[in-house]
Amino acid sequence: MTHDFVLPDKKGRSIEYDVGDETVYAFHKGAKIGEFSLRVIELPRDFLEVHADVIDLDAEYRNAGIGIQMVQLAYEHHGQKIVPPDTYYPEKESRNTMTPEGLRLMISCQKRGWVTEFQDQLPD
Repeated sequence: MTHDFVLPDKKGRSIEYDVGDETVYAFHKGAKIGEFSLRVIELPRDFLEVHADVIDLDAEYRNAGIGIQMVQLAYEHHGQKIVPPDTYYPEKESRNTMTPEGLRLMISCQKRGWVTEFQDQLPD
């Protein structure tokens, strides 16, 4: 199988990435280890918004720069900033919210210019 990109992670492992309009997949030694899913929303005048939906990475591959790499590849693929998930849901019990790790990832990617500001406000 041919992958779009092969890049080392912070631990020196060769990670393969496949990049599409709505998903970035990460593989190691042929096994899928991560996925970043996106929602592409069509707006008037042929404008698109690209929203981060879910990023999932196998536990043994976390904190190795793979999540950041998936966000960067999505940003470069679309040529625009990714809109992050909301940080707060009043109906929390019925919605998935970001994990602390996901929040740190989105903040880190905001600092790099790949992700927009959060669209919601945390409650007072």
